[in-house]
Amino acid sequence: MTDPTSDLARPATVEDLKLLLRALDDHGVDYVLIGGYALYALGYQRGTVDIDLVLRPTREQGEKTKRALSVLPDGIANELDPDWFIEGETIRVADAFVVDLMFNACGETYESLRPHAITIDFDGVPVRTLDIEGLLKTKQTLRVKDKLDRDILERALEELKGRT
Repeated sequence: MTDPTSDLARPATVEDLKLLLRALDDHGVDYVLIGGYALYALGYQRGTVDIDLVLRPTREQGEKTKRALSVLPDGIANELDPDWFIEGETIRVADAFVVDLMFNACGETYESLRPHAITIDFDGVPVRTLDIEGLLKTKQTLRVKDKLDRDILERALEELKGRT
């Protein structure tokens, strides 16, 4: 089932991503970027329309995230309840563009992914994302796009191992 509010949002741009990441950093949000934009930040090209984040499921992080998302143009974040973060269900923020706030990606949580977390510079913006092995853990679904991503990530991992 698709989310009808997502139809009103436009695809997220690189500038949207940088705006959001700066705000998350400024507000001290514990997150890792996953999905298509994580691949993009690591130098792998794949089309994507939304921004996917894995977050720590606490009320405190909900409050910080809500404040960070206040930079989004349509103000949808004002409707977020920080208590929703404790429930651990994915929250789709369909503002001018879509941000998926996830607490579980293929059974992986913020805590289980932390050993794979890396911070990279993305056009002058610090980005907390995952190394290739970590991203692979978040791509263990039957969706076609995840299979394609797995293929890219597995080849990249083989290349890295071949260099060492």
